[in-house]
Amino acid sequence: MGFLRRLCLILPLLCLLAVPAAMAQDKIAASATSAQVISDLDSKAADYEAAKAAMAQAQSSEDRSALRERMLAIQAAADQSVTALTPMLDAMEKRIGDLGEASPNEAADIQTQREQLGKDRADLDSAIKRARLLSTNARDSVETINRMLAEEFNRSTFERVSSPLTGRFWNSLVLSMRFDVLRASAFGHDTWEGLRDGASGASALVLAATLGASLVLLFPVRRRLRAIGRRAAISQAPGTRFRRSGLALWFILVGTLTASLSFLLFGQGLRWAGILTEEADEVVTALLNAASFGAFIVSLGGGLLLIHQPSWRLLPIGNDAAARLRPYPAAAAILVTIGITVVAFNRVVGASPSSTVAANLAIALAYMVLILSVLLTLRRLRREKRDSDQPPNALRSVVTLTTLVCWLALIVSALAALQGYVNLSLFIGRQTVWITVVCASAYLLLVVVDDVCTTLLSPDAWSGRAAHEALGLKPSTVGQLGVALSALLRIGLVLLALAMIFAPFGPGTDAIFSQLGDPLMITVGGVTLEPGAVLRALIALALGIAAMRLVRRWLNETYLPTTELDAGARNSVSMIVSYAGIILAGFWGLTSLGIGLERIALVVSALSVGIGFGLQAITQNFVSGLILLAERPVKLGDSVRIGTDEGDVRRISVRSTEIQLPDRSTLIVPNSEFITKPIRNMTLADPVGRVQIAFSVPPSADLLLVRKTILALFEEHPAVLDDPKPNVFIDSITDGKVNFNCLAFVASPRQAYSTRSALFFTLLERFQNEDVRLAPTV
Repeated sequence: MGFLRRLCLILPLLCLLAVPAAMAQDKIAASATSAQVISDLDSKAADYEAAKAAMAQAQSSEDRSALRERMLAIQAAADQSVTALTPMLDAMEKRIGDLGEASPNEAADIQTQREQLGKDRADLDSAIKRARLLSTNARDSVETINRMLAEEFNRSTFERVSSPLTGRFWNSLVLSMRFDVLRASAFGHDTWEGLRDGASGASALVLAATLGASLVLLFPVRRRLRAIGRRAAISQAPGTRFRRSGLALWFILVGTLTASLSFLLFGQGLRWAGILTEEADEVVTALLNAASFGAFIVSLGGGLLLIHQPSWRLLPIGNDAAARLRPYPAAAAILVTIGITVVAFNRVVGASPSSTVAANLAIALAYMVLILSVLLTLRRLRREKRDSDQPPNALRSVVTLTTLVCWLALIVSALAALQGYVNLSLFIGRQTVWITVVCASAYLLLVVVDDVCTTLLSPDAWSGRAAHEALGLKPSTVGQLGVALSALLRIGLVLLALAMIFAPFGPGTDAIFSQLGDPLMITVGGVTLEPGAVLRALIALALGIAAMRLVRRWLNETYLPTTELDAGARNSVSMIVSYAGIILAGFWGLTSLGIGLERIALVVSALSVGIGFGLQAITQNFVSGLILLAERPVKLGDSVRIGTDEGDVRRISVRSTEIQLPDRSTLIVPNSEFITKPIRNMTLADPVGRVQIAFSVPPSADLLLVRKTILALFEEHPAVLDDPKPNVFIDSITDGKVNFNCLAFVASPRQAYSTRSALFFTLLERFQNEDVRLAPTV
């Protein structure tokens, strides 16, 4: 007990001693961390000065792009330093605040601690300010490099030379041809010498081995892997949608990887054999890289068209269309490979500007021929479909719009080439092929992602059942998660595709719009409208509206059917999303035009007076439409009566509601009528319809027989419901008549009128057969 008592006395003392030690260790660790961050910051600042000095010496776009990446890394490091040092500074200020105000009789150790904390605080504050300044300077340097790259892109793309229709173009080409032939001959001679010297002895064996391995990869291995994938998809894969898209993806991966590895191995074999000179190595590298990209184009076309397995084809086209489009991926691959190789060859041998322009013109013409051939093929296919009287669909609209854009690009490319803008013509041809490849790849990945998500998170799949059992989710909720996850991933793919489409323009593409005519600027109300800004605003508005329509279509056709919402709720969600998308697209267009949100608010404030007077009715209907969509007192499919008109609600918009009357005409009612006036909704609480039959008989009639006949009549008619149960009542006995009131119910108010008429016909026939007379009305 004495030992325990002493231990209890010692433990608090040990704890008190450990607290300062722990605080000291934390202080040492924090000091070491801050010192490391400050040291890294100093290193990045020195790196920034070196990169800034290199900006003035950079000549090529490759050097400027490398400097841009370097500046971005410096900016990110500076931002990380600010993020790391700010909590340390806050903790330091808190410790200084805990010490309180300094007093004249303060202890020496407290005074020393205060001075040290003040010094550390000043160092941290200085480091944070330097980091923020470094981040700002790096960001400004990135913007400067972006402008330089954009200007260089514009200068090279929009460079004008002599028109091919003039003699000056051909005269300069002829004059420089002799020197270009000498340069090409020297390159060929050096390459041949290297090939002759290296194609002997061990080098020949290395070359032969790598060539043989490359051919094995390119043909037998590729065919074997394709056969394995096809057999697994047909006989082993579950019968889901992913089986089809997965097979196409497998074909593309196999075709691309085997060809790329084959080309890479062959090029490496040439280097191992010591055959290539430095210049030849650069040309061969460009050739093999271009051939790898060409292999991807061929594989992508084959995976999407699937000539030999039409039932597995992802593209919604027929066999004839697939067969006619089959040669074009290979033609595009060959053209891309030749074009890239020729450009690299001209750069390596130092070809004259005239020869370089002539080569670019030839490649641009080849692109025009390819694009024209594809457009003519699509035109013939469209004509045949039009002759077959097939109904128009969304795919045909997309193809028509794409075809029009391609025709416009072809015309602009031809005119540019004839006017001497050869580089612009070549760029348009390359960009057309590049956009086609990106869109085809994006289409494939969109299908694959949707198939994977909806298959794995399907209520019938093992993964969906596992999610249902483990998380307690309803099967419908699991399906909704699959659809939502698919939508998120597909949005990411679309954004990635857009980034890849604009990648050839380089950073700072805003400079391209600014080149569209500064003299045409117009100032209205303090806002300067530039042609480039107007074009950006129109593009933003078009993209916003297109995105809104795609989202609404996805909601109506994909997501909302997986929910448990009725048709009216789905319509409400769709309409609200549509109008919200239109508003956001409008704001996006205005901000792209250079009009800030504060100016928009001023305009809205100014318009509020006009809205209050001239547009009051429209505003009232708009607000009433939003209330109808949100509260849903009237929804799609309801049977309503407004005034003397009765019909079914067919459409609800933010301004009016369409009601289909029994005579098949449409009554358009302003939404404010449903909010400010009494409306009879016969299907809001209970959708059943009531059938009322009233008649009178003399008191001498067999009343029990009448009741039995009516109940039998209700029971025999198939439209009359058993629940609620039909009833026959004696309403009153007046003026020597017994007044009957008979009630029955049908599934919908729309059936009440026809069912009531049919019951009356049968009732009169039964009464005549049973000699039951109706009492006169007067």
